Amino acid sequence: MELLETLKNLLMMLVALFSPTSGVNPETTTEIDLPTFKQEFLSADLQTNTDKRSIELDQILNGGPGKDGIPSIDAPKFISINEALKTEDAETEGLAVSINGESRFYPYTILVWHEIVNDTLGGKDISVTFCPLCGSGIVFDRNLESGVTTFGVSGLLWESNLLMFDRASETLWSQAKGEAVVGEKTGTKLVVIDSDLITLETFVTTYPDGEVLSRDTGHTRAYGFYPYGDYEQNDQYIFPISNTDTRFDGKELMYVVPLVNASAAFPRAALLEAGSASLLTPEGTLYARADSGVITVTKEDGTVLPGYHEMWFSWATHNGESGLVWTR
Repeated sequence: MELLETLKNLLMMLVALFSPTSGVNPETTTEIDLPTFKQEFLSADLQTNTDKRSIELDQILNGGPGKDGIPSIDAPKFISINEALKTEDAETEGLAVSINGESRFYPYTILVWHEIVNDTLGGKDISVTFCPLCGSGIVFDRNLESGVTTFGVSGLLWESNLLMFDRASETLWSQAKGEAVVGEKTGTKLVVIDSDLITLETFVTTYPDGEVLSRDTGHTRAYGFYPYGDYEQNDQYIFPISNTDTRFDGKELMYVVPLVNASAAFPRAALLEAGSASLLTPEGTLYARADSGVITVTKEDGTVLPGYHEMWFSWATHNGESGLVWTR
């Protein structure tokens, strides 16, 4: 059964990537028939209140797999660094999260197949999320005013970005905005937890007592196989986007710091090369430091601000009016 499930999910993902009827065109993404959001998508699966929303429903696209077609990991298992190095390459990238002295590494080789890991780390309930289409790896506090929830993958996309759903109200949440956009909790924002995008080798050096997400997920997947081909390197998009800001290459990775009324972005490669940077914002000057691949941003008083990574096109699309960008 697990093998059949693996083949089914891989086929669905490949269909979503390469079938013209699923929004993929090797030449363009502007003149194709895309499967948009329809109420019937919810009738048998998601029970979302579409009367409450901050975005138009016709902007939402069907990504292929339905609700939980890409299964989140809700009971994650972890292994030691030594065990992890037997299955993961030392250069494997992933998200490192450290809370109250506990540190864990979530490899992209696993996240690309599940997109969400609901975990508890250092006494805090978190959701580790990754949207391969946007390169957006963001960790959220999953404690809402209404209580602790878990998040799942809806199978729907907005601006080529993962729409998560919470299992309490089945509200749809934009991963890139960290905000509920359709459903009972529309307008509610999630708290971002700081994370680093580093290699397993760097994690071993930085957090020698840390743990690594195990491939024993309860699902059989082709961990280690990247199902999106050269998507991160080419200049094509699988789903259409509204961003027209070309100051950077669309898929250039940015280090993003959410502010109270704005969002600050640092081009990752340039920052890693420069080692440090400063950016003037309405909330004061931000100081960024890069050391061995680990990026830290502080306020003028030394307060460390949480950050995450995201491709330029996605950040510019979701933060066009309030975005602040450091340029070298």
